[in-house]
Amino acid sequence: MDADYSPWARHAALAVLRMLRPHALIGGRKLRVGRNFDGGYVMLDRFDQVEACYSLGINDDVSWDLDMALRGKPIFQYDPTIEALPLDHSLFHWTPSWIGSVADASTNRETLENAVASNGHASCGNLALKCDIEGAEWPLLQTTPNAVLKQFSQMVFEIHWLGMLAQAEHSDNIRLGIANLTQSHHVVHVHANNHSDWMIVGGIPIPETLELTLMRKNEGEFVPSQEHFPTALDMPCRKGRADLELGTFNYGPV
Repeated sequence: MDADYSPWARHAALAVLRMLRPHALIGGRKLRVGRNFDGGYVMLDRFDQVEACYSLGINDDVSWDLDMALRGKPIFQYDPTIEALPLDHSLFHWTPSWIGSVADASTNRETLENAVASNGHASCGNLALKCDIEGAEWPLLQTTPNAVLKQFSQMVFEIHWLGMLAQAEHSDNIRLGIANLTQSHHVVHVHANNHSDWMIVGGIPIPETLELTLMRKNEGEFVPSQEHFPTALDMPCRKGRADLELGTFNYGPV
């Protein structure tokens, strides 16, 4: 476990953690989407009006995609690291491209804004997103216009490398990305990926990798959550290893 006890790092960590304070949607009901263990996510059961889903990062798992496709939602998938999908479905639309901060055909890169537009969703206001792209989420979150993020009523992000909050050259990138993400959405669920370890940043224990579920703020009335995480719906990502206890994940007001 890496450890940092500097006051500067504590300030940087708290600035991010306070933006991630979980909220509860009044009247909302949670369920698990995707497979047991790694690849499944706890989300709010608010899918009826979703027009299409975006799945960034596939590897060997399309269980989230399949659960959403079984609800009748078309799935637009992006992952250039695979040669084929591990399982196909008539509603799957896979493109072997990187989604990130720039569009560059020569390096097979596209922005989320351009992907949404090219799929005919530029005017859609009720999309869903799952993003697990192994650290590439930070440039994506820093550069994607919030107006594009607001098109997604619910999003799941796996965010990585939170130990970098202790490094001045990286902490601002994380803070700016989270600020953009939470400008229009509340965190409604948080789960630590136990494939990674705890980091000590400014004396604060932080999981290196977190799974976040976010709901758009205009989707209803929200109050600060009193849940303890992990919940009964959560499962450890790594079998045979205890889940990481996050408690209420409340570090005070922003």
